[in-house]
Amino acid sequence: MAFSALTGFSQSMGKGKNVLYIGAGAGTGYFGASSYRGNGYQYHSSPTIHLGFERGISESIPKSIIGLGGSISTWYGSQSYIDKSGNSWDKKWTDITILFKGYYHHKFLVGEKWDVYAALLGGIKNRAYSYKTNNNVYENKFRNESGVYPAAGISVGGRYYVSKVFGFYLEGGAGINIDYIQGGFAFKF
Repeated sequence: MAFSALTGFSQSMGKGKNVLYIGAGAGTGYFGASSYRGNGYQYHSSPTIHLGFERGISESIPKSIIGLGGSISTWYGSQSYIDKSGNSWDKKWTDITILFKGYYHHKFLVGEKWDVYAALLGGIKNRAYSYKTNNNVYENKFRNESGVYPAAGISVGGRYYVSKVFGFYLEGGAGINIDYIQGGFAFKF
């Protein structure tokens, strides 16, 4: 009981508490799946940049803290190829993902300086794509497209605070159009 009273008073997450986080992710593995490797090919990819927020909204379920929040992230990637004859193509992608997140924290996994959670994610990914080539074989030398796709998944993460307001976070997940792993800075207020 004494432990519960102590951690309940000083826990890092609870009803009415907020966390703002900014970090970078490893991406969805798009380029890792490419079978086109070798001479003439170039690949460039930025890490996915994340900005997110969580607010603790309820402790009414026994031994649980429920939070709601969301995140926005962006990613850029490109591929290019040039052969010995000078024929070339360039492809570019830009993604913006907006997610709503429902968080679950078991009070046993929430301490004064640390916090472990699970989350359900749902939202959309907007992908812009462009393609150009100098090869006269192709009728369509330039192409620009964009589309909106569903994004959903689950994640598990943790935060560790080195002061009353500043800490670090690490989160891993699986799903459709989401990052596998991300990490960065967390700010509690």
